[in-house]
Amino acid sequence: MELNPTAVNPGPDAQITALPTADDLRRSVRDKYAAIARGEALSCCGSTGEPCETAEINMIGDAYDGVDGYVEGADLKLGCGLPVEYAGLAPGQTVLDLGAGAGIDAFVARSMVGETGRVLGVDFTHEMVAKARQNAADLGYGNVRFEHGDIEALPFPDASVDVVVSNCVLNLVPDKARAFAETFRVLRPDGHFCVSDVVSRGDLPASVRASTELYAGCVAGAVDQAEYLELIARAGFEGVEVVAERAIQLQDGLLTEGASTPLYSITVRGTRPAESAISSMLRVYDPPQCCSTGVCGPDVDPTLVQFAADLRALEYSGVAVERFNLAQQPEAFVAEPVVVQAINAVGTSVLPLLVVDGRVVSHSRYPSRVELATLLRVADGQPAFRLDVSVATCCAPEAGCC
Repeated sequence: MELNPTAVNPGPDAQITALPTADDLRRSVRDKYAAIARGEALSCCGSTGEPCETAEINMIGDAYDGVDGYVEGADLKLGCGLPVEYAGLAPGQTVLDLGAGAGIDAFVARSMVGETGRVLGVDFTHEMVAKARQNAADLGYGNVRFEHGDIEALPFPDASVDVVVSNCVLNLVPDKARAFAETFRVLRPDGHFCVSDVVSRGDLPASVRASTELYAGCVAGAVDQAEYLELIARAGFEGVEVVAERAIQLQDGLLTEGASTPLYSITVRGTRPAESAISSMLRVYDPPQCCSTGVCGPDVDPTLVQFAADLRALEYSGVAVERFNLAQQPEAFVAEPVVVQAINAVGTSVLPLLVVDGRVVSHSRYPSRVELATLLRVADGQPAFRLDVSVATCCAPEAGCC
């Protein structure tokens, strides 16, 4: 991948530009990888004009040499590890490759799951998807399929795959928390993921962080390793462990003189807990309003409209949903002790309240569909989030003082 340190790191006295927006980053990554798929750009993180085998930032090198299932035409030198090697794949499994590129990891996975297994790949670059599909067709692989889509909104059903793999891709996603939540969603209970990615252990210069070119080169998008692992844990995964790691050497000029290399390639594995941790009942307590979707007045509230659609999607998946409006059903609020306690402690600004199994799991705002899926997951009897309100803040409802 082409990186020019003089273009992105003009020196200590130069004015540092503002950090790019998420849309800027997505556009930069899409343009870079589309050019790679078309053969118009280098396929590794080297200086402009350098061949990949001599690039100063060589994320993957010859790591695939001798690996079963290797397909030379699908190897664009875009990885930073070998996640499939540590993924524990077995014949008959369904595997999903996030950011599949031209299909190299998907084809290696196919050699492990065999004819009875199934391999899916997703990439948000049309050119990459076309290249991967052509490679699969040339190989005659009927059980390998590639889809165009966004990792932050995967085009696959809930609990539909056994294993998720990814190679140097999640660090390119602006909303990593959402990407891990989506990974959790598509995994079956007791399914697991194994991803290789780039993380930092120390501060990257502001000039590096501000460069969309370096972001597309797997560098500027790296987050601190501890933060990266915390994002995975917050998504609900268990048994998270780093199974492989190595330092990544940066090009001269990207770090100040004498600074140590802060970037590492790590391969991480984790498991989605059993299905018994999923709740089947959600109660929503809305603030006073004319209707639940907010479309009955002159001004439509898009947040309420989207939330109503998300609740319908939950109901279709088997979750029971009950919804109460303070203006129309005040008796429902009095009947739920944790709602009474929350309103008396905070006031009606605590609404909307989302309650799962008698516990407040969200308050004061309407969560997204991905967040809803996370909030419905209860581990060891505890929700992903709770509002800590002491019972002492209000007397019991039957006492008549609340």
